Amino acid sequence: MSKAHRGTGLRKTVNHGRGLCPICKNPNIKVVYEYDLDGKKVMICKFCKAHLKNKARLEKPAAAPAAAEAPAEAASAEA
Repeated sequence: MSKAHRGTGLRKTVNHGRGLCPICKNPNIKVVYEYDLDGKKVMICKFCKAHLKNKARLEKPAAAPAAAEAPAEAASAEA
């Protein structure tokens, strides 16, 4: 399996993929993951990427049951 975020692929980028993460403001960290922040594509570190992914994962189940209840209420109102 290819390892795109280390090694040869990073040697071609500016500063070997290192810089300031716009989310956590950590300096001299690998910023190699694209993320859409306020309509702009920015590069973020893997820690922020994981945090945002986990945050979205935790928020998704909370919204799903509310959507599942709405059709049941509509069906009982019709009867």
